[in-house]
Amino acid sequence: MARLSSCVCAGLIGLALLPPRPAAAAWPTDPLVSVPLCTAAGHQYYPMIVTDGAGGAIVSWQDLRSGNWDIYAQRVLATGTSDPGWPADGRALCTAAGDQAEPMIVADGAGGAIVTWEDNRGGNWDIYAQRVRASGTVDPAWPADGLALCSAAGDQEDPAIVSDGAGGAIVTWQDYRTGTYSDIYAQRVRASGTVDPAWPANGRALCTALLNQWYPEIATDGAGGAIVTWRDKRSIAYWDIYAQRVRASGTVDPAWPADGRALCTAADDQTNSRIVADGAGGAIVAWRDGRSDSYDVYAEHVLASGAVDPAWPANGRALCTVGNNQEALAIVADGAGGAIVAWHDYRSGATPDIYAHHVLASGTVDPAWPADGRALCTAAGDQSYPRIASDGTGGAIVTWHDHRSDTNYDIYAQHALASGAVDPAWPTDGRVLCSAPSDQGSPAIVADGASGAIVTWHDYRGGATSDIYAQRVDRYGLLGGIVPNSVPGEATLAFALDPVRPNPARGSTLRVHFTLASAAAASLEFLDVAGRRIAAREVGSLGPGHHWLDLGAGRRLTPGLYLVRLRQGASVRVTRVVVLD
Repeated sequence: MARLSSCVCAGLIGLALLPPRPAAAAWPTDPLVSVPLCTAAGHQYYPMIVTDGAGGAIVSWQDLRSGNWDIYAQRVLATGTSDPGWPADGRALCTAAGDQAEPMIVADGAGGAIVTWEDNRGGNWDIYAQRVRASGTVDPAWPADGLALCSAAGDQEDPAIVSDGAGGAIVTWQDYRTGTYSDIYAQRVRASGTVDPAWPANGRALCTALLNQWYPEIATDGAGGAIVTWRDKRSIAYWDIYAQRVRASGTVDPAWPADGRALCTAADDQTNSRIVADGAGGAIVAWRDGRSDSYDVYAEHVLASGAVDPAWPANGRALCTVGNNQEALAIVADGAGGAIVAWHDYRSGATPDIYAHHVLASGTVDPAWPADGRALCTAAGDQSYPRIASDGTGGAIVTWHDHRSDTNYDIYAQHALASGAVDPAWPTDGRVLCSAPSDQGSPAIVADGASGAIVTWHDYRGGATSDIYAQRVDRYGLLGGIVPNSVPGEATLAFALDPVRPNPARGSTLRVHFTLASAAAASLEFLDVAGRRIAAREVGSLGPGHHWLDLGAGRRLTPGLYLVRLRQGASVRVTRVVVLD
């Protein structure tokens, strides 16, 4: 049976100087109180979360209220209330016979979401998907109980999903159709609720190499396709890390090696790979690495061309090689072509703590951050299984479940600034988001578009069975509040490109600030006056809200007049900047 587990400146403002908090806030400010998304009978487990594009979120989970595992979803508004247009305790996405498990979710770019899962209705595990609209209705163009993406022989398990940038999604999974060993496949589902006919029925094979390929993870390539990474046993002796690119057309990119590009084939095992788009068609992949006497944290950059970035070390850049194990990685883009990686860390002994590190697009570990990572929490007891979201300003908010109370697991979060410092406005060792009675676990996190985050988890405060709850933490490390510009009667987030400051600019830094109104695919481009593209980043994955990134990225900028262009759908904004010597 399938597994069932699984503004920098603003941070420095003293709390006494914070602006007044909105009186209409519905998000609770007490960590003993949270927003219930589902308290139905039976267990609700393993929530996953995406933005709704309006400062709130859509959460999906696997649900045992019927006696079998089903798939449900609920929307929480930016005001901190469950959307009254959705059913109490969530919208059923699939209640077919047998079990449905391991839901994964992606925003559809229109305020709704697409959810995929592994499905046992046919006796073996298959891959299905369903679309839920912002209104809380299941898209009537999609089949009831979900669209089959793969119903091949054998089991298909552990799906992962990414937007195709056109309202649909690409889903990948591990596949046992050939017998004992698993391979990696992918399929594209269109916004219309149909499988893309240009793709093979039951999915495109990305890797059918010797022995097992397990636990795929996926990121957009910025062109409607995706890059998939996995752990790979083809060497027989050890697990290695591979990746493959599948194009929007459903073909494997012929510039990439058949059966995938090797990212790390160092001695011993490399596992627990995590992937994020680099904004230029490639991806950064991080993993847990056993080449030394303990598990460490490494990362590698694979280019859109299918080559490993020659500026990065062969077999990966070491982010942390301190003693004892580092495990359970999570990764997020930094908005400038690099990534921040978080993990739980046993360097202090028998109980894990939470650490993070920043790897630059250049392949160097950010020298402003401590060697072997920044400690986000070293409190007593276990802190484990971090999840991470961008703060929109080059840093990240990390959440985890925490056993410092020595009686039950609670939910905490911490803010790592782009500078590598822990945000001094947040408490040492993290802000408690939930300390309700009994255990809270499996947190998931999404940016709220205002440099804060919404976190969801499964929660046993009600007794023997678990429910789904959520909480918001703002940019200052405080609970509650309303996401700015997201309540009825106020202006919504406006698509915008700010003038470059300073202008004229000097040196190799070109920091650009912009606002996205949704999570739809978007690009930020640096052009000469003739319209030739010098640099570009895919930025839609940052989600709605205010963001910045450096388009200079350390390159030598020739003096002259340049254009910066922001695109999202049919919307375009352009600004000029003069670069001086």
